[in-house]
Amino acid sequence: MLNRRHIRTIVVQSIYSNLVEPINLENYKNFVKDNSSNAIDLLFCIIDFLKEINTYFINLESDKFSCPYISKNPYFFFFSKLDLSNFNRGTIINWDNNLNYIIDLQNELINLDKEYNDSNIPQENNYLDFFIDSYTSIIANSDLLYEFFEDQNINWINDLPYVNSFLVKNIQKVNVQNPNSFLLPSLIDSKEEIVFGQDLFMKIVTNDSILKSYLTGRTPNWDTERIAKIDNAILITSIAELIYFDSIPVKVTINEYLEIAKEFSSPSSSKFINGILDNLIRDLTEKGIIVKKGRGLVT
Repeated sequence: MLNRRHIRTIVVQSIYSNLVEPINLENYKNFVKDNSSNAIDLLFCIIDFLKEINTYFINLESDKFSCPYISKNPYFFFFSKLDLSNFNRGTIINWDNNLNYIIDLQNELINLDKEYNDSNIPQENNYLDFFIDSYTSIIANSDLLYEFFEDQNINWINDLPYVNSFLVKNIQKVNVQNPNSFLLPSLIDSKEEIVFGQDLFMKIVTNDSILKSYLTGRTPNWDTERIAKIDNAILITSIAELIYFDSIPVKVTINEYLEIAKEFSSPSSSKFINGILDNLIRDLTEKGIIVKKGRGLVT
């Protein structure tokens, strides 16, 4: 579940945190690893939430009320089959004690259920579409739930887009009769990505003054102290990757950090960062400081 962009985002967040409050170098590996595990914790908490939604609507079923696209939906029920007990979890939420977050979504889910019932398409042909629609347009869009996750773990807000994408993508591949068809992620599965993040973070903190020196004079209208801290973190991280990871193509690095800038900084930041990197890459390549090898030579 943890891809390279997610890891890059975690490193940028780590560098940003280090700019605000310096991180003890002895803890740097745990810092990146712990932040990586946040996304998996969030995924498991959302799976538990989906289980609770299914249970809640099953309990509402009566002669006078039915919401079959949830209570009888095999894709909602599928998550109840997933066993998370063997995973080492940092956070477990008792959703039974937090039913207000389901109640907040109740009317929207009921209305969507009615829309699907009125479509006259057989339910069994529409269950997956309903699950994806209800998840992306209602559950993932809940402001109340967003605020709750933010209160639980401030880093979860940055993890949400990756977790939501992972869940929606993989539910489309499952065999609803086989719980093992949904591969639950662990840190072991993402070992290579986490090591990349740890190495990148360490390269930055041990070469901090050198990396910052490459920015000197490249922001004519801005002193380095006046650059937004998040933009500074994105620039420093991207420069470190360009210099110290010779197997990653320049274009890949640029595109990844411009996307991160669009997501986490101001609307003008991606253009600002792109302009600095464009000139810096040309200069450092001519000086032999940026040298790519193997796959890194791909353009």
